[in-house]
Amino acid sequence: MLGKLKFYSVAEAKAELSKLIADLDNRDSVITKNGAPVAAVMKYERYVEMVDFMEKVKDLYLLDIGLEEIKDPIDDILKEN
Repeated sequence: MLGKLKFYSVAEAKAELSKLIADLDNRDSVITKNGAPVAAVMKYERYVEMVDFMEKVKDLYLLDIGLEEIKDPIDDILKEN
């Protein structure tokens, strides 16, 4: 999976955005700033599947440990943005 990633600098991503989006059928992309990864770009359908999977895993975990609700770290991330 990680071997299929394509890395773009912010400048490259800006210049090649159409190509980056067109290539999402084949692989996910990572945008870097000063050489460090800062963003991931993937097909929206894949994103929805991943979020749905994480919600199912969370629900199974809650059933397993018997808690009604635990703090979801994703909520914290979304609140920051």
